[in-house]
Amino acid sequence: MPRALVLGNGNMLATFDDHLLLRDFYFPHVGLEDHTLDGSAHRLGIFVDGRFSWLDDGSWQTTPKYAHETMVGDSLASNSDLGIDIVFNDFVHPTHNILMRSLTLYNHREYRREVKVFFHHDFYIAGSKTKDTAQYEPELNGILNYRLQRYFLISGQWYNQMPLDQFTVGKSGYAGKEGTFRDAEDGQLHGNPIDQGSVDSTIGFTQDIEANSQAQLYCWIAAGTHYEEIRDLHNFILTSTPQKLLDHTTAFWHEWLNKEQTDFADLPEEIIDLYKKSLLIIRTQIDNNGAILAANDSDIMKTNRDNYSYMWPRDGALTSITLSKAGFAGLARQFLTFTSKLVTREGYLLNKYNTDGSLGSSWHPKYKDGEIQLPIQEDETALFLCAFLAYYEATHDIEFLQRYFHSTILPVAEWLQKYIDIKTGLPLPSYDLWEQNRAVSTYTASCVFAGLSAAAQICQRVGHISVAETFAKSADAMRDSICAHLYSTTEKRFLRAVMVQDGVISTPDTTIDANLSFLWQMGVLPVEDERVQNTMQAITENLTVAGEIGGFARFQNDHYQFDHFQFSHNQFPGNPWVITTLWLADYKIATAKILAELEQSVHTLAWTLARANNAGILPEQVHPVSGIPLSVAPLTWSHAAFVSTVLQYLAKRRELEQ
Repeated sequence: MPRALVLGNGNMLATFDDHLLLRDFYFPHVGLEDHTLDGSAHRLGIFVDGRFSWLDDGSWQTTPKYAHETMVGDSLASNSDLGIDIVFNDFVHPTHNILMRSLTLYNHREYRREVKVFFHHDFYIAGSKTKDTAQYEPELNGILNYRLQRYFLISGQWYNQMPLDQFTVGKSGYAGKEGTFRDAEDGQLHGNPIDQGSVDSTIGFTQDIEANSQAQLYCWIAAGTHYEEIRDLHNFILTSTPQKLLDHTTAFWHEWLNKEQTDFADLPEEIIDLYKKSLLIIRTQIDNNGAILAANDSDIMKTNRDNYSYMWPRDGALTSITLSKAGFAGLARQFLTFTSKLVTREGYLLNKYNTDGSLGSSWHPKYKDGEIQLPIQEDETALFLCAFLAYYEATHDIEFLQRYFHSTILPVAEWLQKYIDIKTGLPLPSYDLWEQNRAVSTYTASCVFAGLSAAAQICQRVGHISVAETFAKSADAMRDSICAHLYSTTEKRFLRAVMVQDGVISTPDTTIDANLSFLWQMGVLPVEDERVQNTMQAITENLTVAGEIGGFARFQNDHYQFDHFQFSHNQFPGNPWVITTLWLADYKIATAKILAELEQSVHTLAWTLARANNAGILPEQVHPVSGIPLSVAPLTWSHAAFVSTVLQYLAKRRELEQ
């Protein structure tokens, strides 16, 4: 189930599903330690008039969404049978590691009722239940879950300061025990104060609510690395009051989001809203150390051999470039600082990383078919230099460029120069964008061209003129090699890739791939070039997903998240992806000569809007018939691509109006 709501502050990330249940809980790094078992949820239930109901039992209608221009939830859960509505204002505090759930409960009956609210938490601290402890803390009136240097205190109170009045802890996922949530279903918890090992906990709050009236309840998780920290956080909440923390968080994110006064011209309000939501959602996926995570939806483990909770330097670089252009260069600076520490002595970046800078998992071998290979995607290294240039162009922070010039920028650029086949002038083989083929791809070569061009411009800025000329010549040579070896006169378009052995080119890959649009996006050739236009026409004709849903697939016969459908590739080339569909909108923007032509791209922005959920969260891809989200949601790259397309639209509109 793709995530319906995400909240975070760079140290803590909380994700919620369509039932408004807490599904992922990351701390103290975004994407590194998920303290919830893959596929499970922390439950929430209501007991009223002798009846019990969990939010996910099918009797509730839920609508997850954000409050306007904030990273605060404003969601609704309604149960007509119980006569109860709940408005959820969920948030993670911007500077303190607190997840707060504010519930406003509405009693729609004509009589006073006793309502009990139960919160069940089933932590897998650092992904495991080994040696966990859950215990009642009488001084804090809450449940403390801890192991090693991870402490989570669960507590709360009503608006009138009435605290929790029920609790229990016990075993879960052990010896056939489901968990303490079952204890809540009769409306009364047994009050067991402590347990160890494979444990969980449930707390309860009781309040009489007058007829056709309401009551407000706050429940929070304070997270820390030692006991004193969570005790101080708990006292901070009580002293500040939960409502003031909610007000402060709302004001903070509104100010954060609107620090740049963008002129959105004639764009519809709904698209402007998704643009702003995308910036907020991107922020939730960025660790305060600087890593930009691809996604943090753990349900992908059901269909994938690993999750997306890593920093791919490519996704990070492209998102960083967009953030710089959107006025959030501070986040880009953090990414560049973090990633600079990851560059190898030789000058390249590896496949992906954890948010603490350690290497992420990989299936790229160092030895295959009797030869040693470099297990990389070269585009990630090249785009890193493009991110440096974009940051400088947004800030003119020459001191930052100079600080990293000799230690990072120059070694990376020199490595790009060296990792080239002497005979063809093309990059040596590496894995392609989609991590499926190790070859010499047009996409990767285009990124290398852009990386070398960025290096030349950076050198020019910091005064290394002769070095700048060297990199500029290397970039020109790369362009010539791309045109000479990767353009097919037979197909009258660019190839996806070729194989190169001892300088001999063979095995042309004629698969039509949407990433060929990077030829013009990276500036290898102008968008008006006939070879580019032929290539883009082939993409449009062959990767369009026919039918009501529409959009564009990644490439012909794309099997990822497609094989389990009862469709053939004769019907659809693959599932429509958000990023590839937006790349085609970017092309329409780039080729528009009059405002009427530019308007075509607005339809694609509207298509993207239709793929988002109520909260504005975009997935990686969608079902070609039903349009339901597939793979992960939110995908950071999807949101960054949407922001980028909006910025390109606005820039082109200003140009055409002059």
